[in-house]
Amino acid sequence: MKDTKETTQPVNTADTGTNEDNKAGTKTFTQADMDNLAGKIRGEEKAKNDQAIKDAVALAIAEERRQAKLTEEEREKEAKSKREAELKEREENITLRENRVKAQELLVKKNIPIELVDFVVDLDATKMEDKIDTLAKTYSKSVETGVTDKLKGNPPKDFSNDNSSGDKPKYTGTVAF
Repeated sequence: MKDTKETTQPVNTADTGTNEDNKAGTKTFTQADMDNLAGKIRGEEKAKNDQAIKDAVALAIAEERRQAKLTEEEREKEAKSKREAELKEREENITLRENRVKAQELLVKKNIPIELVDFVVDLDATKMEDKIDTLAKTYSKSVETGVTDKLKGNPPKDFSNDNSSGDKPKYTGTVAF
């Protein structure tokens, strides 16, 4: 015997509300609307990724064809120059890291916050030291100016020796305990 049981699935109906709700800009979306929107976004992203892959493959094929036309000597020369450029970049990165550490040490010695190290670090050590010296002078002068400005003002008057003022009450009696 066949079981012919029918199932019904709930249907999403958007509650449209009153005209006042629609005027206020409230809009409801059904699950189908959300699925369509998500599908559209995924499709756009997939198209972008596919195009990027196609461009990268085309560039790699063009480079391979260009390399195939070169002689063995030219390929070796090109590979050598590429390695030299990579080595130079690595060396510069190492030098920058070393100079950064050295600059931090110098800034600490001169009582300057090490957060300013990015403003003075340089590949050339002498330029970096000159920048640190200039920063130290400017920083010290700025701190001194700031402290002087904070301390400016009129000193308080000393009323303890001033008997000519009639404003102050004078104590002439005794105190009983």
